[in-house]
Amino acid sequence: MKAVPPVEETGKIHPVSALILVYNEAEVIEEVAGGVYREVVAKIPGSEFVIAEDGSTDGTKEILARIVPQMPGTRLVQGKERKGYTQAYKDALKACRNEFIFHSDSSGKHDPKDFWTLAEKIGSYDMVIGYKSSRKDPRYRVVMSRVFNILVSRYFGCRFKDINSGFRLMRRKAILPILDEDWYMKHLINFEFTLRVLAHGLRVDEVPVTHRPRTHGPSRGLPLKKIPEAILMALRTFPKLKRNLKAHAAAECQSCAIRTR
Repeated sequence: MKAVPPVEETGKIHPVSALILVYNEAEVIEEVAGGVYREVVAKIPGSEFVIAEDGSTDGTKEILARIVPQMPGTRLVQGKERKGYTQAYKDALKACRNEFIFHSDSSGKHDPKDFWTLAEKIGSYDMVIGYKSSRKDPRYRVVMSRVFNILVSRYFGCRFKDINSGFRLMRRKAILPILDEDWYMKHLINFEFTLRVLAHGLRVDEVPVTHRPRTHGPSRGLPLKKIPEAILMALRTFPKLKRNLKAHAAAECQSCAIRTR
């Protein structure tokens, strides 16, 4: 079956589920959520906005309670206890209802207008990742990201400029089976997510997007003190993850063979 693009030749735009995950982003969450709503959700009829909040303690919950009713089509997804990024991410993706899911982080470092750059490419792919063409992070983060991408590319046999990017557009039906798998990583989640998508035989591409400097303190998702732990965990997980991905790839090939008989 031919893939359906979000923007057809007739100009019709298919509804999108815009998704952001939020944890302790009181300084910018109103601006970030408002930007995603104005630049994406409000411009595409039938779209929805899913805001997944995971146990914030800095006033983020109160801000979201105030602004969500002001954005029609917006749903606030919250739990009673903190789930952690991996489970919160998977649950939030499952909560999305439209065929196309647009995910952006909530730090304010991405420009929601770049959604349209992803949308132009998704017609031929199952997932399109936005890589930071001119990264505005501190130098140590830029260097570590480049090294990490090189290691992943060589070890897993795929080439990406920014495999862990939190800015991506994907097809819901394509990624749903992956959400039921056991993921290994607690940090650098999108790197594992991308590899699992590839293991299922799905099509992935990258496009350059704008990147803005963080203006309100250290990263909530991966602060400096957690980076060594995250990198060490990723390296230790490489062999186990590679074996797991090969098993899924083999199962996918067998399933394809059965379906084509």
